[in-house]
Amino acid sequence: MRLTYSAHRHSLNWFGILTLAVVALSTFFVVYPLIIIIKRAFFGESGLDVEGIVQLITDPAVAEVILNTISVVGVSGVFALLVGALFAWLNERTDADAGWISELLPLIPLLIPTIACVIGWVTLLSPQAGLLNALLRDLFSLVGINIRRGPVNIFTYTGFVFVMFLYLLPFSYLIISAALRNLDPALEEAARITGASPLRTFWKVTLPSIRPALAASALVLIIQGVANFSVPIVLGTGAGIDVLSVRIYQLLYAYPPKVDLAIIMSLFMMITAQTALILQRWISSSGRFATIGGKGSAASRIRLGRWRLPVRSAMIGYLLATSFVPVVGLLIVSLQPLWTARIVWGRLSLSNYTHILFERQMTSDALQNSLMLGMAGATIGMLIAALIALTVRNSPTWLQGPIDGMTVLPAAVPHSVMGVGFLFAFGQGWLNLHGTLAILLIVYLVMYLPQAVRSASAASAQVGRELVEAAAISRASPLTVFRRVQLPLMMPGLVAGWVILFVHCAGELTASALLSASNNPVVGLVLLDLWENGSFPQVAAMSIVVTMTFTIIVLVMLRYCRGGLRR
Repeated sequence: MRLTYSAHRHSLNWFGILTLAVVALSTFFVVYPLIIIIKRAFFGESGLDVEGIVQLITDPAVAEVILNTISVVGVSGVFALLVGALFAWLNERTDADAGWISELLPLIPLLIPTIACVIGWVTLLSPQAGLLNALLRDLFSLVGINIRRGPVNIFTYTGFVFVMFLYLLPFSYLIISAALRNLDPALEEAARITGASPLRTFWKVTLPSIRPALAASALVLIIQGVANFSVPIVLGTGAGIDVLSVRIYQLLYAYPPKVDLAIIMSLFMMITAQTALILQRWISSSGRFATIGGKGSAASRIRLGRWRLPVRSAMIGYLLATSFVPVVGLLIVSLQPLWTARIVWGRLSLSNYTHILFERQMTSDALQNSLMLGMAGATIGMLIAALIALTVRNSPTWLQGPIDGMTVLPAAVPHSVMGVGFLFAFGQGWLNLHGTLAILLIVYLVMYLPQAVRSASAASAQVGRELVEAAAISRASPLTVFRRVQLPLMMPGLVAGWVILFVHCAGELTASALLSASNNPVVGLVLLDLWENGSFPQVAAMSIVVTMTFTIIVLVMLRYCRGGLRR
């Protein structure tokens, strides 16, 4: 092998230099903004400065914000964990599953920009103009009950928690369903043979076996819930419930800006998320409860008997209601000249779509910029992730840990914190990339590096080393091996990761709210701007356009992925 590579030393060196540069640049863009945050939090012009920390600790309003964050994330996270576990168990262990429909529906919220999904629920359950509320009032009036507002108000603590729960549910479902899919069914089958009921088997055997996955899921929900900005900026603000992510945004854009307090709050969020990630990795690596085998795919399913159809119908009905109903609300409002609870069919038109696509420059620019950032971020991100995954796989053990640690670090940094770090690291001074597409692309690549590397690592694990060795023996250079052997074989997994990155990058709002500008708008920020200015039908039209565009691109890429697998 050494002799083979020596014949291609020039190609080997260039490819090695490229890979090393990718890893080094990734490390720099991940670590440097975090160093800036820590430095500004603890050090002033004259040295160590803890005045901001003392001010933060003694401010009763800050304590209220922290308690609100804990309350909203805690309650919504518990429900997301329970319902996600239930759906995962029904799909993986019972005959109530509906095939690909059951697997796809819990993930639909991930394919729709979060801000669009939130606004969709507002169009339905706003107390005065909500379409679903209007329907409920009409139904109540038939039995003599006249209600002028409501009866449901989305701008409450309950509404806030409900939509946050819908946002968190897919993360819980993905982790727990994967654990159940890989779980060796031998113990479950043995318990059933001894006469244990399905419920007792689940409680005594299945649940303890997937306890690490449940713990990991809970910690991921904490990280995602604390970091979320789209749900609280619309519903939390409307309900008068401040949380950390929104308060940081408000402090930075207050007059005068309270930068030090915003940075210290960001540091608090980062410490919380880092602690959760460390606990997650410790639980996952302990393996004390894991019972993983190679027969998970052959597990016999529990027969629900007469409950099969009702359970399947209830599950699919719930998922349809929570996934598609908000889109229907957006569609109806987008066709109205003014958002009202009463639908006048003769006044419905496509004028809002014409306005945002052809007459309003900012919205069309935002759509174009977001699509470009999504495609560029997904493509570059997966290419970088493939190089990093292969580097980790082929590196000595002592080097794998630091590289892997660098790639997972952004997962424990809330997006608002990363946005603050990039704002002060690259958004001022001689570089001053603030408001440019370049800073948005870089921050997207950093924020979603963990997801990209996980997808690429899974794809690289399926490429046998014997193929690489055979290509090397045939005197192929490392670059040729990567381009002609590894990359094509990894392509289905890379495409799946590409889809995830595209949706996240193109619909991102949290960091974009801090780093973008009016001359380079993106979809998330324009939707928020239209919402705050009261242009509700245009918000709905823009949300529909974005959702349809994202869905078409995702379906095309998934079709390509399936086609690649068949070939």
